[in-house]
Amino acid sequence: MPTVTTTPTSTPTRADAELMPRQATTGGFTMIELIVVVTILGLLASVVAPNLDGLSPKYRLRSGARTIGQNISWARSLGGGVGGEYVIQYDLSQNTFTIVLPPQEDEDPDLEIDARQTMGTMTVPDGIEISRIMHPDGGSEESGVVDIMLDEYGTTGSHIVLLTNEENNSIAVYFEAIIGSIQYMPGDEAEFPRW
Repeated sequence: MPTVTTTPTSTPTRADAELMPRQATTGGFTMIELIVVVTILGLLASVVAPNLDGLSPKYRLRSGARTIGQNISWARSLGGGVGGEYVIQYDLSQNTFTIVLPPQEDEDPDLEIDARQTMGTMTVPDGIEISRIMHPDGGSEESGVVDIMLDEYGTTGSHIVLLTNEENNSIAVYFEAIIGSIQYMPGDEAEFPRW
């Protein structure tokens, strides 16, 4: 008598698959392991990255110059967009700068600068000094509080801010009010163009 063998003609059902033993994998990472590693790397990067400017006085100097340049541009944009006379106030003894708002509608239009509201005081990075403010008329100031007026038309407020670090390196932030440009240059080359 011949033997008859039957072969299944259909694929295993889900119930059959659940009954089959799982094969163990020997390589690769689980999704949980990958997520944990990426999370740890992200946390490390968030702690280390903001502190890279502090590794070198040169980078702190550049960071301070960028911060001042961005705030000058911002104040000029506010003056032109919102209208009114904004003031950038530098305190050379404290190495701080402040954007002073124009007088409010319910305030006296000739309100003293020190009585106006500000957008907060910012400090340059540690080890950096605002050493001099230079004016287009050739004058400069090396101490005290210096007020730079930025009118709503964008025609006033040209100045150069000279920053120096503890290694006596310097960088200048040159603001040209009429065209609204900010330029960065070595501090020893800082001067207004003479035409």
